[in-house]
Amino acid sequence: MEDTLKLILNELKELKEGQQELKKDVSSIKDNLFNDLGPYFESVEKHIDVKTEELKDTLEDQQRVIDTLAARSVKHESEIKDFKRILKNQ
Repeated sequence: MEDTLKLILNELKELKEGQQELKKDVSSIKDNLFNDLGPYFESVEKHIDVKTEELKDTLEDQQRVIDTLAARSVKHESEIKDFKRILKNQ
């Protein structure tokens, strides 16, 4: 009976040591994740910000071109109407 109790105590001791080792490993993995992924996410965030700013600039340039073309279109439409009126009156 005493030997059985010693075996059980040994097993419990080994189990407790295994749990402590597991805790250390999990803690180490967690620290590595935060330390390694933090800078990566910051880098991704900066990259996204840069690309967003580039897209914004491009869209503003395109809007200026669209506005210019729209103004020209209205002007040309007016000129065409004037030409039609002149031709009609001849």
